[in-house]
Amino acid sequence: MKENYFRDLLTEDIKESDVILLGIPYDLGCSCGKGASDAPKVIRELSSFLPPFTADGKTLKNVKIYDYNDVEEYSKIEEKFTEILNYDKFNLVLGGDHSVSIPTQKAFLDYCRGINKIPVIIHIDAHPDICDFYDGSKYSHACTNMRAIENGYDTKDITLVGIRGYEEQEVIYLANHKELEVYNASYLNKFGFEEVLKSLFNKYKYSKEHLIYLSYDIDANDPSFAPGTGTPEAFGLNSIELLDFIKELYINLPIKVMDIVEVSPVLDTNNITSWLALKTVYEILGLISEKK
Repeated sequence: MKENYFRDLLTEDIKESDVILLGIPYDLGCSCGKGASDAPKVIRELSSFLPPFTADGKTLKNVKIYDYNDVEEYSKIEEKFTEILNYDKFNLVLGGDHSVSIPTQKAFLDYCRGINKIPVIIHIDAHPDICDFYDGSKYSHACTNMRAIENGYDTKDITLVGIRGYEEQEVIYLANHKELEVYNASYLNKFGFEEVLKSLFNKYKYSKEHLIYLSYDIDANDPSFAPGTGTPEAFGLNSIELLDFIKELYINLPIKVMDIVEVSPVLDTNNITSWLALKTVYEILGLISEKK
């Protein structure tokens, strides 16, 4: 067993696992504050201090996690994640900056095509990440969704949630692609998440054709809840309301993959942001436990 990570939840038998965990300690796609490459290590270390219970005291001891360790070479991410997807488990990815989602979402796209499913992305973030180039690169963390579309995702099956920081090229692109739904943080803070949940449920709750990749950039939260991130944006989402939203998604939709990205321990205060990511993971584990 690896240290005392995740207490009693780790298993050495991938076949008996409910969740496969992959760390991607990479932040060379980051344009602003670095340090996200440290997140998988720090989050694992913090897990050794966290008892295996949800915030409401429900045990997680019947949930088993297989830790697939880390993949550090960007060129190897897609291949490694393809291996993991073929085990047909719930997959949890700890980034890393948001550029790590480019190869994992490409692997997910190919996986879905192989089993005749339509891949969906729900992108929770302060930023649309739909630049074509950023800082001279097509593989910046600001280009994640543009690369997904280029690889073959349908724009109508991408939903952006929590957005409040735009580049001009993103404003132009989104104005010309109204089928790609965007829920700004200003709207969600005023009216709540009911409308976005209604839209997503209408499209995917009863579908047998779709599988969902949930991509969670920690900077979707207001910086008061998540200061340890490279590109903090003011006027963000409340962490409790956002957690409730994520739980509703998991309960009601066919989510196969969840990544948590852009946690930067070096920019954090008392590990607040890393703890937020880890506690969010435990709440998802609680839902998996209830299903079992």
